[in-house]
Amino acid sequence: MPENHAVHQRYGLALLLLVVSCGPQLPPARRAIPPDQSTSFVIPTVLANGRVEVAIRTGYVIGTSAAIPVVVIASRGAVTGPVTARIVASGIGERGRPSEVLVATLAVTPVSAKAGQAMSTSVSWNGRDDRNDLVTADAYSLLMDFRLEDGSVTTTATAGATLQWNAP
Repeated sequence: MPENHAVHQRYGLALLLLVVSCGPQLPPARRAIPPDQSTSFVIPTVLANGRVEVAIRTGYVIGTSAAIPVVVIASRGAVTGPVTARIVASGIGERGRPSEVLVATLAVTPVSAKAGQAMSTSVSWNGRDDRNDLVTADAYSLLMDFRLEDGSVTTTATAGATLQWNAP
């Protein structure tokens, strides 16, 4: 994994800002996931035929698991997912170029929302990498892929969020 903690935080924050700024945000009254005491942010991702809302906390503690609520909403056609989910660490690779390292591949339980529907699921991460080692305190990117069906056209889209893991 990349060594520079400040670079991780900078790229994690940049990804979070990119995800939040990718399209118009809906007013709080129309959100499918209402923020509660255990949720600090609801991050919407606008899709070609709907949206995905991911609810995250301001931080997670190393050694614990995180269940991240995901709502899939279709405005037309169908949106299915997440069909894949992964955790990546971002940093600076060779020759100063940004790079991502796959940390963990997560199990998913996809849902399919048809036009006018909102379906809920969640993605869990135990804070361990694919070798079953606990991750270090840092910001990690959760990336989830969704299948978009609109008439005879099927495409994919990615929604994501930055998860901050802190020492106990």
